[in-house]
Amino acid sequence: DEIPELIAAMDVLVHASLREGLARTLPQALATGRPVVSFDVDGAREVVFDDKTGYLVPPKDVDGLTAALGKLLGDGELRRRLGAEGRRLVDPMFRKERMVEQIAALYDELLAGKGAERG
Repeated sequence: DEIPELIAAMDVLVHASLREGLARTLPQALATGRPVVSFDVDGAREVVFDDKTGYLVPPKDVDGLTAALGKLLGDGELRRRLGAEGRRLVDPMFRKERMVEQIAALYDELLAGKGAERG
């Protein structure tokens, strides 16, 4: 996959989708220390926090998206700070081991509930 290489070449990830769950590119960018500018839609607000990991702007607000991007591109220290905070946020949330544990726990819960209904 080229995604890690492409993200590594970026200073900021811009996510301009109007309808999407938690796009994989958002935590991927944050995990590599890249801040995110995104429209405030669905899953984006799970990992993008204003002036913490990036900026959320109202959907279809191209001027707001441009302003937030300009703010980050013009301030390397701000990019580094938000990128570092994004990495700290998503690292524990999206570790493979944690995700496997959560899926296994969900299966256990579902199987326990199903067995109780039968019994």
